[in-house]
This record gives sequence, structure tokens and C-alpha cells, in this order.
Amino acid sequence: MGMHFFHPEMGEKRREDSQIEAHLGHYGNHYYIETPLVLKGRGITHTGTLTADALTPAAQHKAGWHEYVVTIRAMEKLAEQYVVTGEMLL
Repeated sequence: MGMHFFHPEMGEKRREDSQIEAHLGHYGNHYYIETPLVLKGRGITHTGTLTADALTPAAQHKAGWHEYVVTIRAMEKLAEQYVVTGEMLL
């Protein structure tokens, strides 16, 4: 459980047991997440479902995943229940 970030430039890899992929929004007020899980609750807004035609060949495994916008507090609660990973670029 918890949030785990990795730096691909340093050769670090995404955790294989990750259930949620998260990206912090530009202003730091929200996280944008992608997950195969169906989430509900305060601070969680479903923004769409990924389709195969909208994904690159390398990301085809995400077809059917859900996209959400999540507040900071809701993300903290999700991190208590699920394994969350995020990519941090240098």
C-alpha cells in the first residue's frame, strides 16, 4: 500500500503490483489517475474510459481503464488502500 514514485532516467522501474497510476496536476491541487478499478467517493471524479483507438501501441494494455481527477485528500485515502505509482521525471 502507499504511493511509490520512480525515476525512469535513473533506470528505476514501475512497480509490477501497481493498481493505480497517478500524475500530480500542474498546480498541485489534484491528481490525475488511471486505473482498472471502479472508484467512487468524495473528491473522486470520473472523467472517462480509455479506448484502444486512443492509445499508443505500447499502452494498449490500458484499454478499458478508467480516468479520474482526484483531490489531494482523496488520493491520501486511496494510497492507504491501494498501491499507487507515479513517474517523476528529472
